[in-house]
Amino acid sequence: MASTFTEAVQNSQQGIPLLSPAEANDALAADANTLLLDVRDSDDLNLTGIIKGTENVSMGTLYFKADHSMPAEYQAPCLADKDRPIITTCTLGLVASIAAKTLKDYGFTNVKILEGGNVAWKEAGLPLEEA
Repeated sequence: MASTFTEAVQNSQQGIPLLSPAEANDALAADANTLLLDVRDSDDLNLTGIIKGTENVSMGTLYFKADHSMPAEYQAPCLADKDRPIITTCTLGLVASIAAKTLKDYGFTNVKILEGGNVAWKEAGLPLEEA
C-alpha cells in the first residue's frame, strides 16, 4: 500500500511498459487503432496542449467510464475494446501511470504509459495542439 503519491505512481508502473515519446509516436504511427488517452481534467489540457488524436477521459471519471459493468451511457466509447492498444498520458506521466494500472486492473490487455507525459513529448520536439 502506497503512503505517498510518488509511491502510488511507482507501484502503478510495475509491469506496465513505459514508452519514450519517440516510441509512443512510432506506436501511434504503426497502428491507427492505438488510443492515446489523456487523463487530465479538461481545464488542465491547455497547460501543455494535447497530442493530435488524443481522447480525454479525466482520471476522476475513468473509474466508471472504463467499467464495462456500468450502464452504457456512463461508459467512454473509446474504451469499449479491452484489447485495443492504449497509451496513457497527462502533463508529466504520473497520473497517467495510475490510470494505466486502473485499466490493467479492469482487464484491459494492452496498456502502456507515455513516460514524462506531454511535457516530455514537447521536449522531444513533437507537436502539440491547443485543446
